[in-house]
Amino acid sequence: MTGFDLGDPAADADDPTDEQANSSSEQESELVGEPPTPETEPESEPEPDSELESEPEPDSELESEPELESEADPTDRDPTETGPAFPYSEVKQSPLYARKETWTEFEDQLDFTVTPELRRMGIRDDELREVHDVVLELALDNIEEIPERLAEKRRER
Repeated sequence: MTGFDLGDPAADADDPTDEQANSSSEQESELVGEPPTPETEPESEPEPDSELESEPEPDSELESEPELESEADPTDRDPTETGPAFPYSEVKQSPLYARKETWTEFEDQLDFTVTPELRRMGIRDDELREVHDVVLELALDNIEEIPERLAEKRRER
């Protein structure tokens, strides 16, 4: 005795298993002279709906929508429907080496300033790669300020 109480047996513990039940029913049907029934019936493939194949589809409103979209100005599209400005496959990952406090301030400003403004503009699916790309573009637009700012930081040490 192991000393473990396994509890009461399940209500169907004494019932035969499905395999035992099937074999006993096969034996009974052989005795009576009936052919044995297969355990599972083969599944028949669904027949294609002949109505869908024979009738051409009537002109629908969906067919006319692309014409409307092509006539519309692409700038009229909702920014939330456009998705990221560029695919991930165009990304070149490269580390940015910044001090911890600079990086924390950058992330905080993104969270408290940039993200709420994007939401007001209807952009809810912004990607970090897009933000980083714009940050680098802004740095390029102001590239002449970098040497002076770097020299200033060295003087502050």
